[in-house]
Amino acid sequence: PVLALHYLQAAYHLTKSVKAAHTLALIYEYPQQSNNLVPIDVYAAFEWFKAAAKGGCVQSMAELALCYELGCGVTQSDENALDWYMKAASAGCSSAHFSVGEHYEEGRSVRLDHEEACIWYHRAAVMGEEDGVRGLRRLEDVARRVLPNVGDILNV
Repeated sequence: PVLALHYLQAAYHLTKSVKAAHTLALIYEYPQQSNNLVPIDVYAAFEWFKAAAKGGCVQSMAELALCYELGCGVTQSDENALDWYMKAASAGCSSAHFSVGEHYEEGRSVRLDHEEACIWYHRAAVMGEEDGVRGLRRLEDVARRVLPNVGDILNV
């Protein structure tokens, strides 16, 4: 595993390969990625997610946001989490749409706004994100008032 990590690091440093950076982050964050041969290192995972996210890797944007949200490898920050969730959502990440909705539903780093939360949950649900559907169900009264045809999603 040490040699593989070395090659991935070299690939990133020589070519700025966001795929290599994202793979390194996954290896450090999730032990099953290395058959449990590389110990978890949330600080290294955060740094590699950040490198890949800044390079445009959508999955890393969402993972980086989660690191900020949970304080995993970095000081917890709802503001930074929301910023990266918004970037990931803008790039088409369905789970990030849900996470932005959660920020609005709970008033984390934004004003509490259930209508705005429903809009984000709806976007996630339309993209196939089951959590988006659950969010709409939690706020069903608001969703039915704000979103035309939301019943099609809620009645499935």
